[in-house]
Amino acid sequence: MIRFLLPLALVALASGCATTKQAQVRSALLDAGLPESMAICMAEPLGRDLSVSQLKSLQRVAKLARSSPTQMTQQQFNDLLKRDLDPETVGVVVRAGLGCFLRG
Repeated sequence: MIRFLLPLALVALASGCATTKQAQVRSALLDAGLPESMAICMAEPLGRDLSVSQLKSLQRVAKLARSSPTQMTQQQFNDLLKRDLDPETVGVVVRAGLGCFLRG
């Protein structure tokens, strides 16, 4: 499930009002290949609940994971997440992704 959610981590944002931040998150998610309904659903909680620095951390992790996705083992991927993302960021991403996935 985490690997499914990782493309959403391509959010590189500048500071701004919540609506602009959410629009940027939505755009980044669409660019990452998420379906429009999923990107729209996830943009609101990610834009609302994550700081710009947390969103930039997600972007760094996504770039590292994309650089060699077929060569990265599940353990390496898990280590990358633990090393580069704080628990709050992981929790927000997982809750948003699961909530939107379950809502369809």
